[in-house]
Amino acid sequence: MSAGGQVAEALPGSPAGLVVRFQGGRTASGPPTSGQANMIRCVLTDPPEHMNYGFVLTVPPGKTLDDVVAAVVLLISRHESLRTTFRDGLQHVAGEGELVIGVHDSQGSADLADEVAARLQAVRFDPEGELPVRAAVTLSDGVPERVILVLTHTTVDAVGLSLLRVELNRLLFGETPEPVTAPQPLDVAWTERSPASLKRAQAAIEYWRTNLERIPRSTFTASVDDGDNDWLMPRLQVRSTVAARALGRIGARTGVSRSAAVLAAYTLLAGLRSGQRTAVALAISGNRFRPELRDYVGPLAQDALVPIDLDEPTFDGVLRRTRAAALAAYQNSRFDSDALIQVMEEVQRSRGVFFARDIVFNDMSVHGQGRRAGRTEEYEQDVRSHWLPKATMPTRVSLWVRTVEGEVDFTLWADPRCLPRADAEAFGEGIVRLLIEAADRDVPLSEVSGLTGVVPLERGEGWTTIDACWVHLPEVERLVRDAVGDRPFHVTEDGGRLVCHLAGPVSPVEVHTACVGRLSGRMAAMAPHHYVVHDGAPASPDGWAALPVLEEGTGR
Repeated sequence: MSAGGQVAEALPGSPAGLVVRFQGGRTASGPPTSGQANMIRCVLTDPPEHMNYGFVLTVPPGKTLDDVVAAVVLLISRHESLRTTFRDGLQHVAGEGELVIGVHDSQGSADLADEVAARLQAVRFDPEGELPVRAAVTLSDGVPERVILVLTHTTVDAVGLSLLRVELNRLLFGETPEPVTAPQPLDVAWTERSPASLKRAQAAIEYWRTNLERIPRSTFTASVDDGDNDWLMPRLQVRSTVAARALGRIGARTGVSRSAAVLAAYTLLAGLRSGQRTAVALAISGNRFRPELRDYVGPLAQDALVPIDLDEPTFDGVLRRTRAAALAAYQNSRFDSDALIQVMEEVQRSRGVFFARDIVFNDMSVHGQGRRAGRTEEYEQDVRSHWLPKATMPTRVSLWVRTVEGEVDFTLWADPRCLPRADAEAFGEGIVRLLIEAADRDVPLSEVSGLTGVVPLERGEGWTTIDACWVHLPEVERLVRDAVGDRPFHVTEDGGRLVCHLAGPVSPVEVHTACVGRLSGRMAAMAPHHYVVHDGAPASPDGWAALPVLEEGTGR
């Protein structure tokens, strides 16, 4: 093979594999970037379908298998992130090495490439022992038809994936690439350790701590326990050209960007549905504000914590609050993920609640690249929606925005335990309907339910609000029961505090530690604020006050 490849021995029943050699620049090791460190943890724990990216490209006519191999090898050689593994707390860049490219005979199957991509994407990557890229080619009568590339999240985020897709396509057409001018991940890692960068990262951690100590721990609070949840979610695609024109008029009238306006409508309806005065979104921040990072191939995206106070009379007020909240959140979206986890654990213990990543906003639109389509009658409808096949997404509710110019096009992922299908349909379409209505007037919040069909969730007996959080008292009791086992106990609410009476001998610290250790995945539970340990247990719940007290305290 002219690209340095050779056919590898194939197992019976498996496709042939082409072993290709690549050569890059330096062989080096160093600390991981904050984005890499965050993604390593996720790659090892989250579903691989969610943590692995993939794309399929059509091979231009007249190209040979050698041409395809050469393009893939050159792509790997140009970007160190495609040659990086992680061991002993460091990233290791390979200056040279081998990759097996799968070769598949399509045998007339038009869907084979997509099937191969799905299979490669469904297998978890090993960050320590495996290159973070998988490649395959489909052939028809020996002629390459399509090329498949699958990468893990330690290598790229969505923007980086788009950059690689464009670059590989150009390489397949035989274009000579410009030299890589963006920094490589090792360069970014050392920059992050400068005094100025460390100061910004620490400020981001303090921003998160301040907000985590006051905001609701979830918005779509429901009495569910994740347990072995597979996170396979229904998905509703919503599209509207009318809403795209409305976003332009909203921006002209209020100065709020298209992205912030969609986020405002999303969080407002979430707060309306759940009965929250503050809705908290986790917006995916690309963190490519600096010009030198715009073409960076590596994971930069991290969560931006966007708490939006909804205590406004009109939607314009929510728009202004969203703009300010999003700006502050994006400014504090690059941080040490280990430090943030420590803060989350500290706040979890002090507040007695588990912070749920239950509202996610991911705007993947690119300015100037909105969809332009013909003016058909179907295209000009106000709102068009349809259900897509279920897919894995480990969040409660997510909004993934593809375009906001020419046409608003987004997908709503909704956990049916929190937002059943009929409600999700009203919610997704309601976002667009609210934006259309807000094009030329300031919509009173009192009209939003009527405009969208989104109504507050009716909460029955046992629900109460404590420390800005919806709490279901039966879930609190279940939490304590799981923590103390057969030990008798009784939980009461007293002036906005949960008080747990229980039989000794046991200390408040031991009980609280056990409760906090079982909070994960429980949206409606809260650890008690005060524990009273008694000598024995009464015959009825009313008798706890008459028993001698051995010890009491917060357990914090």
